[in-house]
Amino acid sequence: MKHIILIGFKNVGKTVVGKRLAEKLGRTFIDLDTEIEKREGMTARDIVTKEGEVYFRNIESEVLKKTVVRSEPMVLALGGGAVMAEGNQEVVKGNTVVLITAPKEVLFERILKKGRPAFFPKGLSDREAFEKLYAEREPVYERLASVKVENDGTVDGAVEEIISSLSSL
Repeated sequence: MKHIILIGFKNVGKTVVGKRLAEKLGRTFIDLDTEIEKREGMTARDIVTKEGEVYFRNIESEVLKKTVVRSEPMVLALGGGAVMAEGNQEVVKGNTVVLITAPKEVLFERILKKGRPAFFPKGLSDREAFEKLYAEREPVYERLASVKVENDGTVDGAVEEIISSLSSL
């Protein structure tokens, strides 16, 4: 059985939906950012701030590859930028990729509640940085997804929709 890999923009709810989905399906849940943080001994934000985004993305790719080769079917939540590297796109292929979405304005507000993300491009306003990343990432998410679900705030609703979609694959 394949892994279920959750993708989508930062703060869309991949972790909370993933935990509940794994519970319902009797699978292990893994959050890629948490695995990276355990390995590096600091938060993803601190890694990007102290070591740079290139360093973070290299670690992310390495941890993703090591995680996906596990044979036990799992639910795996990826960070928002993880699938932007072509090598990582290849790694997730062959698994069930679920795109979790939310209205763009909702995402923008959720992201800024925690302060400007370290991965936002420098020299741009918060809005410009968000719009730039959103425009770059959404087409990649759409192309990779086997299933697309909107997380409108009801986690159980999103989980049930994913489970229903999985049965029709």
